[in-house]
Amino acid sequence: MNRNLPKFGPTAPDHPTVGQECKACNQPIAVGDYTTIIPLGPGEHDDDRRKAREGRPYRAVGVLVHWACATGEE
Repeated sequence: MNRNLPKFGPTAPDHPTVGQECKACNQPIAVGDYTTIIPLGPGEHDDDRRKAREGRPYRAVGVLVHWACATGEE
């Protein structure tokens, strides 16, 4: 288990991520799925890039994936 990633879910029927594509397996996020967001970095924002270089907290760009796709756990 990856304790550094937050585990979200189960996904409720009215959650805005239902139907979005998992960036790992290209399958839709379904009601009842568990998901996580994999952080990629500060993205294009200069202020967040500076904060990242300085080791300070910043807003990160991330991708939504199924929990199982990120961790191998069903």
